[in-house]
Amino acid sequence: MATTYLASMGIMGALVVAVVAWMVRVRGWYQYSPRASTNGWSPASDRESRFETYADKPMVWVGAFAVLVIGLLVGVVASISGPVETQSIAGLAVAVVGGAGLCGYLLFGVYLSATRRGHPRSLAVAESATVAGVLFLIAVGFQLVGA
Repeated sequence: MATTYLASMGIMGALVVAVVAWMVRVRGWYQYSPRASTNGWSPASDRESRFETYADKPMVWVGAFAVLVIGLLVGVVASISGPVETQSIAGLAVAVVGGAGLCGYLLFGVYLSATRRGHPRSLAVAESATVAGVLFLIAVGFQLVGA
C-alpha cells in the first residue's frame, strides 16, 4: 500500500516538474510592461465599484480585521468554556471562519496584486484560481500522506 502511494507521488511530482518546465519555456509575459496613462484617465476608473473604493481605504481594513479578531476571540472562548454542545459548534465555526478567512485573504491578495500590476481582471481571476487549485492539491496531498 505504501509503495503505491510512493509511486503515485513520484509520478505526480514528475508531472508537476514537467508542467512547470513547460510554462517557463513558453512564457510570453516576461516582456510585459504596463503603460502609464498619459491623461490620467483609464477605462477601469469609470467602472470602479463601491467595493474597490472601500478596498483602498485603510480604516475599512482595520475595522474588518478588528471585527474578525473579536469574533474569533469570542468563538475561541466559547469553544473552551461552556456546555459541550456550545464547545463543538464554536470550535467548528472558528475553524471554518479561520480557514475561509485565510483562503479569502490569500486569493483576494493575489487578485489585487495582479490588477495593480496592470493585468486585466480576467487574468487576475485566473491567477487567483490557479493559487486556489494549487492549495487544493497541497491539501489533498497532505490528506493522502496522512491517511
